[in-house]
Amino acid sequence: MNKKIKVIEKLKNDPLMPLRHTAEHIMHTAVEALFPGAKKVMGPPIEDGFYGDFDINQQINEEDLKKIEDKMREIIKAGIPMKMKEITEKEAKEIFSGNPYKLELIDGFLKDGKKLSVCELGKKGEKYHDIDLCAGPHLDNTSKVGAFKILNIAGAYWRGNEKNKQLVRLYATAFANQKDLEEHLNKLEEIKKRDHRNLNKTLELFLISEEVGPGLPMWLPNGMIIREELEKWGKDTEEKWGYKRVSSPFMTKKTLFEISGHIPYFENDMYKVQVPGEDKEDYYIKPMNCPFHHMIFKSKPRSYKELPLRLAEYGTVARYEDRGSLNGILRPRIFVQNDAHVYCTEEQAIDVFVEIIDLHKYYYDKLGLKDYRIILGLRDPNNMGKYHGDEGMWQKAEKLSRQAMDKAGIEYLVENEGAAHYGPKMDLKIKSAIGNEYAISTNQIDLFMPMKFNLTYIDKDGKEKYVIVQHRAPLGSSERFVGFLTEHFAGNYPLWLSPLQVSIIPLGEKHMEYADTIENEIRDLGLRVEVDRRNDTMQSKIRDAQMRKVPYMLILGDKEVAENKISLRLRTGENVGKMNKNDFYTKAKDIYLTKGLQLW
Repeated sequence: MNKKIKVIEKLKNDPLMPLRHTAEHIMHTAVEALFPGAKKVMGPPIEDGFYGDFDINQQINEEDLKKIEDKMREIIKAGIPMKMKEITEKEAKEIFSGNPYKLELIDGFLKDGKKLSVCELGKKGEKYHDIDLCAGPHLDNTSKVGAFKILNIAGAYWRGNEKNKQLVRLYATAFANQKDLEEHLNKLEEIKKRDHRNLNKTLELFLISEEVGPGLPMWLPNGMIIREELEKWGKDTEEKWGYKRVSSPFMTKKTLFEISGHIPYFENDMYKVQVPGEDKEDYYIKPMNCPFHHMIFKSKPRSYKELPLRLAEYGTVARYEDRGSLNGILRPRIFVQNDAHVYCTEEQAIDVFVEIIDLHKYYYDKLGLKDYRIILGLRDPNNMGKYHGDEGMWQKAEKLSRQAMDKAGIEYLVENEGAAHYGPKMDLKIKSAIGNEYAISTNQIDLFMPMKFNLTYIDKDGKEKYVIVQHRAPLGSSERFVGFLTEHFAGNYPLWLSPLQVSIIPLGEKHMEYADTIENEIRDLGLRVEVDRRNDTMQSKIRDAQMRKVPYMLILGDKEVAENKISLRLRTGENVGKMNKNDFYTKAKDIYLTKGLQLW
């Protein structure tokens, strides 16, 4: 079962589904009444709302949205009955003879062996009448729809294919009452404020340019500071936990991914490289690091005494994502993966898995991330042909994964369609402060790749045996993790991640020399600091520092210079007041070095 199907199953159990499905039909009717000739295309309920796609040969603006909403209220107030009925192929094609999109959908439904049914709002000849392909469910009368709101307008391609005509998409939501709607709209407003793409306009973390290409972020200085702090932390931590660093090339011959078995599953998501000269072999930019690490492991004979062997790399990879899936740095086409592969014996596998879970916990606890859930992804029983390996291999890998997760004492859910093509997979999904959930990191027990790459070691009994590989990436990709933390903290990063940690604000030119002294002393502590030398008011400089989410502002005036002190303000607006500068240095440095979450 793929992600789309899982969402559909979730929606079927949503008590608001019939209401939102009804509101969707009402929106269709309103659009057709206001824009003669408009063709409704499709419009399913989605999580937290619904949308409608329309083929309309004119521009629609915000003012039009209000007109559509007014018309919808009119239809709701009219209390028009809604009825479902099954129809024949002939009836369906007569009803939708002027709508090529519906005709294509009808042919698709029939090909899949589905019955055709429609929902009819009102009766033909009445003021408001609409009939559409539909499997339900909905309410039996428009008057039962509670509060609703059209949220925004966007463009969408038919079937998601950029070669097809661009349609008008209206996103909307509906609830049983106005109170629930307003709570949802307030949540959406908070999500909008925390959207890393919106925060990026002020924080200046990354740049995405059409000239460079969609989904190809360029890191700006501020974003690079956060990324490098996280990567340095990851590398230092991995060194303490026994990992050895390696590096692999950004592209490879197709042969490597034929050996790994990735080609049937990932070739359409991989970038092929045109190789100049006489070399006619196909090359690809790497979408993952695993096969390279396997080649490093097998580069020489291995003994059980070397195991577990932990090979780690912050490796840059590229995967094709269609434009509709791109989302700033949360979902780009190129990213840097906090990757590692642990090669161990079967006897070591459970303890290694538990150790990796503990590493995940260490990172999350340090960042104050408590709201996460763990998923054990197993095979889809309805699509067993998509997986490599025999039944015995899968049974053993699943048993080891379950035993390890039980030994770690963690709660987890099982999804019978979340496995990788070569083995079961543990995913950690984290919720941000506003409830957005992200799949950040993973761990997998792999018994398949050792056979494909002949990854063996000599055991203590002198026999050659296959290793077990564990794939892990606790910090996911640098791009996604920075994007997640940006939204989670709303840009108010912990001190150690803040691009600029201290802004020094001298009140006048005569205080500048003292400001320079303070700047040099703070820089010697290893903190990121700058003097605001602009010819502007103190209030303006403070406001600007707060907009940029700078943790500390040091105000320097006559009294501070005379007493060799500083006045401290926090980005929260709190005025801590005058203090000995060395007291500030000591506390700020301690918070920074311990990666504390407290501001002060």
